[in-house]
Parts: sequence; structure tokens; C-alpha cells
Amino acid sequence: MDLLCQPAARTAWPARLTPRELGVLRLVAQGLTNRRIARDLAISEKTVKNHLSAIFPKIGAADRTQAALYAARTGAVQANRHQAAGSRSLTLRELGVLRLVAQGLTNRRIARDLAISEKTVKNHLSAIFPKIGAADRTQAALYALRAGIAQPAAARPAWGSAEASAV
Repeated sequence: MDLLCQPAARTAWPARLTPRELGVLRLVAQGLTNRRIARDLAISEKTVKNHLSAIFPKIGAADRTQAALYAARTGAVQANRHQAAGSRSLTLRELGVLRLVAQGLTNRRIARDLAISEKTVKNHLSAIFPKIGAADRTQAALYALRAGIAQPAAARPAWGSAEASAV
């Protein structure tokens, strides 16, 4: 069964997301750029940015990668699981970096976790993107989930919440 098609622990969509915000979030989760989202929804890029600025605190995301992972984890996007050809050409280290990107970690955190420099993480990402056909880390994270390279991460406390402060 596809893990991306099932919400983790049957998490309900936050009622505080407007239908337009939900539409923007779904398109972000598909890996689309702000320009493409604006074109698809017939709105300006500035409006897309404004929607994202409103969405991030509502779902506890710090950036679009975390927002895309949230959407995948909660079932906003339907994805067919498949083993993509590109993942077979990744080195073991690149697979490790990609797994951590799919968990929503920053380059700094990935570097610390793997005991490598932040520049080395960036070099790995530069090698990973063309191999898997990704333009950015959001697309790479979604690729990792869809290809079964990484599993959706458990829900994290919202930024600034009492739970997050206790961590």
C-alpha cells in the first residue's frame, strides 16, 4: 500500500487553511515553482508568496520543503509509489543525503548528522538533482518519498509551539 496516499495517523486537514491555500499547498507538494503555481491558478507570483507566508505558520513549516512533506504526510497529494531509474545511479552517500533532505533537514543539519561539511552537502545535492530530474530540494524530497527511498517523517510540533520549545 502506498504510504503517501494514507495520512499519518489519520491527521485531518487544518480547518484554518482556506481552499486557495490548500490548492497552493497541493501544487507546492507536486514540486511546482511559484511561477508555475501562479500560472496554473491564474494569480500573481506575489500572491503565491503571500499564500505561502500564511500557510507556513499554520502547518508548522519553516520552508516549502517542509510544507511539501507535510502535504505528503497528511495525504494532500496522491502519489504512486515507483522505483525510479535515477535512484539506481545514486551513490550510497547521495542516497543518505537524499533521505535526510526528505526528512526536511537543512544543509547545516545534514552536514552535522553525516559529519561532513555543509559545502559537501551542497556538492552532493548538485550531483543528485540532475540524476533524479529535480530542480530543487523540494522536488528531490518528493522524489525520495515517491520512489520509496525515504519514508514520511512523523509530525513535528509547530514552530513556536510549547511542544517545540520543550524540544
